[in-house]
Amino acid sequence: MTAWIPAALVLGFASSGHCLGMCGPIALAVPSPGTGWRSRLNSTLLLNSGRVVTYTLLGAAFGTFGRGLQLVGLQQTVSILAGALILLSVLVPGLLERWSPTGHLSLMVARFRGVLGRNLKRTAPEALFATGLLNGLLPCGMVYAAAIGATAMGAASQGALFMVLFGLGTWPALIALRMSGHMIGGGGRTLLRRMSPVVVSVLGILMILRGLELGIPMVSPPPDTIPAQATVCP
Repeated sequence: MTAWIPAALVLGFASSGHCLGMCGPIALAVPSPGTGWRSRLNSTLLLNSGRVVTYTLLGAAFGTFGRGLQLVGLQQTVSILAGALILLSVLVPGLLERWSPTGHLSLMVARFRGVLGRNLKRTAPEALFATGLLNGLLPCGMVYAAAIGATAMGAASQGALFMVLFGLGTWPALIALRMSGHMIGGGGRTLLRRMSPVVVSVLGILMILRGLELGIPMVSPPPDTIPAQATVCP
């Protein structure tokens, strides 16, 4: 688990360029309840806290799913396939973004967007937090990649922690954006965009290594073994 902590944080930070494009307009559209920097900072923290809470719940759900796979002996196979999918998404940019929910899920996403749009002009603390919660539910390729990583954790608590760290990694750029009122400079955005595929590739490789069970401490643990029971001769 230790090796995944920096991976989750760096994945979140490397996703900042993507987040500025996806979540940045929402962050800028939400008005502050006051004109001072303290008021703007408080509203910014509420927005981002709501988003991270949603990520935490998603991480717990995907971690639980990963635990179920582990119990039926499929987690290693799924980890390898998921890592390969993540690497493929780097070779085919936008692959994860192309996933389009259908049926009831599509209708649910549309409703979330509608509620989010109506909530954008409200500045009460609970409204700001709710806006952040809804923001975290919007479809996002980088969140999909992080959720796949949470599945590899194999436990609800570890999946939740992975997504918390991913969310916190996105904070610096989004907080700076909302506090400054303008986008990060072109050079900074270019650097973040270049970092993103590298970090996502590392995550994919880590998942493949985890599935291969090579016995590498904290990266690719060996398969669980059941010690043989000692027999006592009568």
